Amino acid sequence: MWTWAEFTADHAVRLAGLDAARGAGAALHFFVYDLQKIVVLIAIVAFLMALVRGALPLARIRARLDRPGGRLLGYPAAAAFGALTPFCSCSSVPIFLGFVQARFPIGVAFAFLITSPLVNEIAVALMAATFGWKLAVIYTAAGVGLGIVGGLVLTLLHAERWLVPGAVAPAGEDAEAPPVGWRARLRDAAGTSGFILRKIFPWLLVALVLGAGLHGFVPEGFFARIFAGTGAWSVPLASLVGLPLYVSANATVPLLEALVTKGVPLGTALAFLLSAVGVSLPELVMLRSVMSVRLLVVFSAVVLVGTTLIGWLLNAFY
Repeated sequence: MWTWAEFTADHAVRLAGLDAARGAGAALHFFVYDLQKIVVLIAIVAFLMALVRGALPLARIRARLDRPGGRLLGYPAAAAFGALTPFCSCSSVPIFLGFVQARFPIGVAFAFLITSPLVNEIAVALMAATFGWKLAVIYTAAGVGLGIVGGLVLTLLHAERWLVPGAVAPAGEDAEAPPVGWRARLRDAAGTSGFILRKIFPWLLVALVLGAGLHGFVPEGFFARIFAGTGAWSVPLASLVGLPLYVSANATVPLLEALVTKGVPLGTALAFLLSAVGVSLPELVMLRSVMSVRLLVVFSAVVLVGTTLIGWLLNAFY
């Protein structure tokens, strides 16, 4: 599939008479390639999650999470699930929407949303091969820890009050009998997948246009130049600059190596990349379909503060 997406993106750039390596050509290639990739991922993930959701006793799971101590187990479980799912920030959105629609505790849903793009087995293996297992373990612990703490913070802030009307299923809705038989379940999952894709698609187009602009027109070496300083201010600046960017976790290792080679302190470089992987402008635009602007700001601030603290600690002790 991704070979086909690469082919069509290359063809679009050639038809436009542009250079895929820079400027408008790089932006067009990013837009065409990622549009295909994300649409397919969202459709598949939403379809599979609808099947899983139909087979799970959601009311029983929620009841367990609402028991004393239940949520304390729910946060690490959701973060661990996020670490095991190889999704980028955008393709994590359908699963988060499923958690929200099923009325799971909002902090548990956010623990997944924060961790899922940050950590996956490929990125961890690449980190270990490039920087050693010590940093790979630190990277994994940072991503999972940020998800757990972020979920707890958003629970304490009662973040569910900032969801848009209709984002959460009315109480009792999931008490309806699920479709009986595989054909009915497949039809229901296909309908759910199509509904989510239609709901997200206009936001996805806007998000990809913005992401393509950032991808195509940010000068090469720009980040290495502005983060090369060793002052404490460079870490929050790195987190803030990384926040709107769209970077896959699998791309973090070569980018991290390039930044460190250019003289960027390791903690500063990691703060930048964790922020860029954990939250992106395309993801925020897509999440606007279920979140108020206030919740988007709070979510971004939680990630920003968390990645800054991780960067400061790493610069101080590594």
